[in-house]
Amino acid sequence: MLFTDIEGSTRLLRELGASRYAEALMAHRERIRAAASTHGGVELGTEGDAFFFVFQSAGDCLAASTEMQRALADGPVRVRMGIHSGEVLLVEGDYVGMAVHKAARISSVAHGGQIVVSAQTRALVDVSLRDLGEHRLKDLTVPERLYQLGDGEFPPLHTLRHVHLPVQATPLLGRERELAELLELSETHRLVTLTGTGGSGKTRLSLALAAERSDRYADGVWWVSLAAVSDPELVVPAIAAAVGGADDLAAHLGGRSLLLVLDNLEQVLDAAPAIGELLASAPECAAIVTSRERLAIDGEQEYPVGPLSPQGAVALFTARARQVKPDFEPGVGIDAICARLDRLPLALELAATRVKLLSEDQLLSRLERRLPLLAGGRRDLPQRQATMRATIAWSYDLLSEIEKRLFARLAVFVGGFELEAAERICDAGLEELQSLIDKSLLREGEGGHFFLLETTREYALECLAAGGEEGDLRTRHAAWFFELGASAGKARPEQRDALLSRLRQEPANVSAALAWALEHDIEAAVPLADVLFFSWLNAGRLEELRRWYAQALADPGALSPSGHATLLMMAGLGSTYADQPDAARAAMNEALALFRGQGDERGELRVLNHLVGIEFASGTPELAFAWHEQAIEIAERLNDHEAIGRSLHYMGENLREMGSYDQAAELYIRSIEILRADGLVDRVSSVVHSLADLRLDTRELSAADRLYREALALSQRTNDVRLSAYCLAGLSCVAALNGDGDTAGLLWALAERTEREHGVRMLGTERRRYETILVPPISDSDGFRAGITQAQDADPTAVTLRLVDVAH
Repeated sequence: MLFTDIEGSTRLLRELGASRYAEALMAHRERIRAAASTHGGVELGTEGDAFFFVFQSAGDCLAASTEMQRALADGPVRVRMGIHSGEVLLVEGDYVGMAVHKAARISSVAHGGQIVVSAQTRALVDVSLRDLGEHRLKDLTVPERLYQLGDGEFPPLHTLRHVHLPVQATPLLGRERELAELLELSETHRLVTLTGTGGSGKTRLSLALAAERSDRYADGVWWVSLAAVSDPELVVPAIAAAVGGADDLAAHLGGRSLLLVLDNLEQVLDAAPAIGELLASAPECAAIVTSRERLAIDGEQEYPVGPLSPQGAVALFTARARQVKPDFEPGVGIDAICARLDRLPLALELAATRVKLLSEDQLLSRLERRLPLLAGGRRDLPQRQATMRATIAWSYDLLSEIEKRLFARLAVFVGGFELEAAERICDAGLEELQSLIDKSLLREGEGGHFFLLETTREYALECLAAGGEEGDLRTRHAAWFFELGASAGKARPEQRDALLSRLRQEPANVSAALAWALEHDIEAAVPLADVLFFSWLNAGRLEELRRWYAQALADPGALSPSGHATLLMMAGLGSTYADQPDAARAAMNEALALFRGQGDERGELRVLNHLVGIEFASGTPELAFAWHEQAIEIAERLNDHEAIGRSLHYMGENLREMGSYDQAAELYIRSIEILRADGLVDRVSSVVHSLADLRLDTRELSAADRLYREALALSQRTNDVRLSAYCLAGLSCVAALNGDGDTAGLLWALAERTEREHGVRMLGTERRRYETILVPPISDSDGFRAGITQAQDADPTAVTLRLVDVAH
């Protein structure tokens, strides 16, 4: 591997001016690439004025670098080069791994015109190289013996000097973005505090930051570990013991330029003012602090350290797995494993040790319970990091009793929670919640949500079970979501949308509440199970809901007649969308008899409208008329605008199937007017789509195109993924009939991809409408096939937004 980088590019730009510098840069790139190509080099990356090449052999790499330096010798650009050999990992088209980092580090220590070579590469070539001795690189691993290719004379390498930082077994992986951000912050702040949950890699990142900043401090960089210090009064003496100045540390620091790295300060936070005073008295000194909570003193810049990126997590897991199993290769389950571990560095490292014993599938299944598995790491880890349980316990033990109780109670939530829910269910106070956030045990999500990392939540669940409150908390948790569901069912349209939006953001909590109901109180969950149907249908979770209906109906004695009828109706509706019309009719007719037996006209009306829809989906529109006449009579008597609009919509569907297009269009338009007047956007979008289908049937393509786009825009507002798929399919047919095979293929492939990725499906009657149009020769055309191929790399969201923009 060869890394190249221009030395003093900023100075050169200033000397040459923008125009001449651009010319010199282009000439440099041409010569670099030409020499690499001559010797079989493959360019893997270009960033600014730097290059990354790989070669088949070390000899080819050295020959290419020599030719590059020769080609650049007569120009103004001076390039430093680093060469290293080792194993790499291909992730999403990029080479990653420790060897890549090492090659980049070696390049960074060289001077312009110099080629520096690692000992690993030297062992592979029979070329005379100058021994430059052992040097410590900024990755903080053990000193490396480096060599120089060629006889040029250069100043000493830019390696670490006066740096008192612990040696690291491996380079930092997966934190390039965070390190760049921290370097920028440290330019303007003398006190930077890295905060984060246990195991997030704060210490390792702080060391990397200190190494990168080391050349700014003439009196060196000094490491002070405070993990074993429990008395705040002993913090200053610990610093003095590390850097000297035991008699008067402030005076000692006052005349020096040095950087302090203070690790693990959370248990002695009362020492924060003393640290602030030291920095105030030493204007040329700075500090990097790691803590699970910020110091909260003047001049401090906090930097929360979150989980690794997906790519960084894979790279770290793979690197650590290969340390115990050199032939380890990540498989298809690696991303799921990393996600299950919250992409926390310590959890990844601990789990990676298990690859000697467990396959990916076995490891993934055992990670359902993480903490017992995440043990038995390196023997040289601090005791608090030997297992994930010990790491979390370190933070837990620093909490007050009130905070410990709240931390345990919050485990009742699955996947996150909103503030109001925590206050109502867990009796959470704002100060205690804020404290848990500050101590990095609780994290802030999007949209006013909060969550515990799953590894942290597992520990909290153990605490909840030990505290004896688990049963009561789960009862309160379920009741909260049942109440939301009941409120949504009774609310006006604008309020209902807001409540449904809240429920859509809590799928795991809702599942937990429904599961609780099966064991304790099915009747209480009926309003929630009712109101969830279309939200979960659109989210691709229909089968989960259908299984719940089936389990709940297994014991009719646990339900009131009204609850029994409601669940039968919803089960029938589920069968409709699963293309099981006979099962749907049977459930609906039983529900209809129950509602009529109780004199519940609103329930009766809902079932009648669903029966109209069943006959439409079955392709038997004539059978729908009798149901429609009964439904519209009740709806008008109750003055239920939503039911009237829905009934008109369903009847329009059946008239369209019978070929009565003008009558159908009239009913659709009346339905849209009624529903819009009541603000029922989710209902309006479906009717607009149906009107678009009618215009497609009558080959009014311009009108169909406009209406599909309008319905697509409305589906984005209501998160209706299923309707989005319908609209994409309809627009595909419009494009096909207009002779645009490429667009037709692209949109049809995206419609099917939307179904597949979200677990939704078009009803048989709808799919047949579209497939009847997309038959050979259209589907066999080169353009249609090209569009399908193009869809493999297309972003469905971006395509949808473009279509919506046209609609607007």
